Amino acid sequence: MVLWLVAALPMTACGYTFGTGLHQQGIQTVHLKVVGNETWRQRLEAELGAELARELPVSTDLLPADARTADATLEVVIGDARERTLVVGDRQNPKREGSLEGLVRIRLVRRSDGVAVVERDIVDRTEFRDPIAEDLTSARAELISDLARKIALALEASF
Repeated sequence: MVLWLVAALPMTACGYTFGTGLHQQGIQTVHLKVVGNETWRQRLEAELGAELARELPVSTDLLPADARTADATLEVVIGDARERTLVVGDRQNPKREGSLEGLVRIRLVRRSDGVAVVERDIVDRTEFRDPIAEDLTSARAELISDLARKIALALEASF
């Protein structure tokens, strides 16, 4: 027991906290609003919404709820998603290495008074390399997973 306390002491001195800090603001349940998509890439919003629904209960202490009973609503909009060529290949394989970048805007709005308690832009980038059997599809799946994880982390008070 004493060893655990000694190990935890440096974390408290460095500003680390446990939990979201949202409980003190009366937020214990969250409704995930349908994810918006302002890009031309189709179905990104559906993929991100499904991944967020899996990630939030695992990575936060917020419980899912419907819009009428939730303490807060999480609004997510995909603002940008673009592909870039990093290494040009040959005629048969024009792109040897590339990246996929995404930007999402999030707002956690408290239902009781309509105040946005969390508002952030989150950016992520994944890369793919054709020589090792990666492609745009695998990069897209990784980007969605990473964005969902970062959104959950953004709900943490210390992030």
